[in-house]
This record gives sequence, C-alpha cells and structure tokens, in this order.
Amino acid sequence: MKLTYTIDPYGGALIDAPSDTMTPDQFEVLIKATLSELREQEFNLAWLQLPTVQANLVGITVENGFFYHHADAEGLQLVRRLRSDAFIPGYATHYIGAGGVVIDDQNRILTIQEKYHTRKHYKLPGGALDPGEHISKGVVREVFEETGIKTEFISLNCFRHWHGYRYGKSDIYFVCRLKPLSSDITLDPREISEAVWMPVEQFLEHADTHPFNRKIVNTAINNQGLQIEEIQDYGTRETHEMMF
Repeated sequence: MKLTYTIDPYGGALIDAPSDTMTPDQFEVLIKATLSELREQEFNLAWLQLPTVQANLVGITVENGFFYHHADAEGLQLVRRLRSDAFIPGYATHYIGAGGVVIDDQNRILTIQEKYHTRKHYKLPGGALDPGEHISKGVVREVFEETGIKTEFISLNCFRHWHGYRYGKSDIYFVCRLKPLSSDITLDPREISEAVWMPVEQFLEHADTHPFNRKIVNTAINNQGLQIEEIQDYGTRETHEMMF
C-alpha cells in the first residue's frame, strides 16, 4: 500500500495528507512505499502538506528525507528531492501594500499619522493587501478602514521596492490615485493617531512630511497613471500556463 498523490506541472508529486487516525508507524510504511514508486517513475520532487493536527508525523517525514518548505496557519509544507539537481521553487518572498493619494475638490489631500510610528510624520493612508486581494480593492479598503473615507480607484501611479522588511523579506508598495466619495473622517484609533484633510501645498511643504511621501504625491498629481483593463480569462491557471 502507498499514499495517493497528484502530479504538478513541474515534474513533482503532491502527496495527499494521510488520514487523521494514522499512527507514525503506519505512516512510515506508506511514505517509504510512496517514495519508492515516485523514484521509479522518475519524479523530480515529492511534496507533502501536513495539517497542524498531524504534527506527530513531522519527525518521521523528516527522517525520510523531507525538509521544511513553508508553514502557515493550516499546517506545514514539506518537500523532498527525488533527483539531486531538482529545482525547488521558493515560497513567498514579498509583502504587498498600497497607499492612496486622495485629493478632494478643494485640493486637499487625505493624510494620517500612525499611532505607533517611531517618527512623527504625515503620510498616505494605506496598508498591506489581504491574500488574493486586488490592488485596486485593497487600497480602497485600507483607506476606508483607517479614515472612514469612501473612495473610488482611479489609477496606479508608481511603486517602490524595498528590501529588508519584516522577517527579512522584501516589500512592494503601490501608490494609487483615488477619488473621494465622502468627506467625514472617522479614524481607526487602534492604528491611527490623526487623520486630516490638508491642503496639498501644505502637505508638500510640511516639516513632518517625509521626502518619499512628497515624491510619490507629486508623481500621482503629475502623471495620468495606469487604469484597470479587463482581459478575457486573464488570471486563470489555464491562461497562466499558456502565457508562461
């Protein structure tokens, strides 16, 4: 007997997680038989996702040549090379965030000060995108959560790529132009100490405005930016495999 598995597009086998009632001894017999079959069929890699409730099987898995690839709230992903030169793709290496340049019809820009920031300064509202969230949706959500201002996405105007962020990972931050749909501020007191509509010129000249924020606001004001364009079937797995 062996464990069941499916084949990925890169010559790897995705082994199905064992049943919840399987003991470590039973699992070891099956994983050895499965690996033997995969080597005979000349697979490059063997992948195994162990749910958190099966943490008792991690030791046996590692003893059989697997090592950690990544972990999340659902469990631990392990991988084993079946060929010494097999390529193992990396896990997520970047954080993705977005900030909104929100300017009203009085030429005022929506600005905030973070509650726990080490240096007091005015900046754009924004934050990290949720998994699976589009930039245009995430920036609108973040602005609303921090300030209570409803907005509409207009364009993507610039981004910056910064290394050495949280856990040593890199961070990509997109700057978007947004149209305000409301004006009454209701700030999030958990993260934000102040949120104000400030004349654009005052923001650009304010002593507590970082040069980076001056730069990206000027970029958003003086450039049309990139608008959203829908492409049929774009974003599906089938399309990705055809394109790349």
